[in-house]
Amino acid sequence: MANKRVKIKDPDLAKVGVALKRAAAKARQLGFDTNTPVYIYREGKIVDIVAEHRAAKPSKKSRTIISRKKTPAPRRRT
Repeated sequence: MANKRVKIKDPDLAKVGVALKRAAAKARQLGFDTNTPVYIYREGKIVDIVAEHRAAKPSKKSRTIISRKKTPAPRRRT
């Protein structure tokens, strides 16, 4: 069965697919940036892709060494 491309005459409807992809990309990025769940339907299940991303990536706390530098006290004028 061949996929037929249908030419859409309404210019607003022609741009719907591109706009939906752009909105989905922005929603995913916002979810990753703010640690907000983003749910998708994959293989018959509802999945939170932000939680998957978090589980696949090690946390920054476990791999970051915190160094505390002592700053010199400001000099006093006498």
